[in-house]
Amino acid sequence: MRLIHLKDIATLGNIAIGFGSSVLAIEGHLVDACYLMIAAFVFDMLDGKIARLTKMSNQFGKELDTIADHVTYSVCPSFIVYAFYREMGVMTAFAMGLVPVIFGCIRHARNQVYDVSFPRFWLGTPRPVSAFYTVAVIGTQLSEIVPYYKIIAIPVLIWIGYNNLSFRPFLAHHGRKFNKPLKFFMTAAVIVLFASGVATALTGKPWLLDCVLFEMLVYTFLAPLIYDPWDLEGYPEYVKKKKEEIAKDMQPHS
Repeated sequence: MRLIHLKDIATLGNIAIGFGSSVLAIEGHLVDACYLMIAAFVFDMLDGKIARLTKMSNQFGKELDTIADHVTYSVCPSFIVYAFYREMGVMTAFAMGLVPVIFGCIRHARNQVYDVSFPRFWLGTPRPVSAFYTVAVIGTQLSEIVPYYKIIAIPVLIWIGYNNLSFRPFLAHHGRKFNKPLKFFMTAAVIVLFASGVATALTGKPWLLDCVLFEMLVYTFLAPLIYDPWDLEGYPEYVKKKKEEIAKDMQPHS
């Protein structure tokens, strides 16, 4: 019986593009590496659709997808961050490059062991969002016009990494019926993203990355304003209970 099916090939494509992004960063093509990180998301979405169409969803595919997401969105961005800070010295670049992978690994272990989840939400910055934030901060045109941008970006990138471990609720599409405001903003986001991609192709300027940064900020800070009133029922109690569970497990065992 075959182990790898069509859906899994799409998942492996996710890993391949993430690795390609790392290679481009190492070779000095930083903005192209940022674009490729975004392209990896297409394969990330594709494997699930293929699994549903071919009715080949299985535990192996789910585990492979989890590993692929971890590699692409936690490990590979570290190479992009390292390349971004390389001219500030190896130690600075190494320290900053550790941020995505360290926080990503801790988040992965936390969520696997303690099953940190809440219906219709991701708790803590989702891995793709964290990666998009990272590459957008690095590739945005702000880096060309803001003085001392790389220094300013240091606490921003640390904040992005740290939020992987937060319990902040981020809108998820699984098990959710989207209300009209959410449908409107999602449609507008896709249209603006497409327009920014066209602008990037025509001008050679990274308008796409500027747009991604803007949309990630909207997703983080403005999306909660249009949640349905019942969306977060039981959320404070869940977070309190989960934190107590984790704290108890962290105590020394006799």
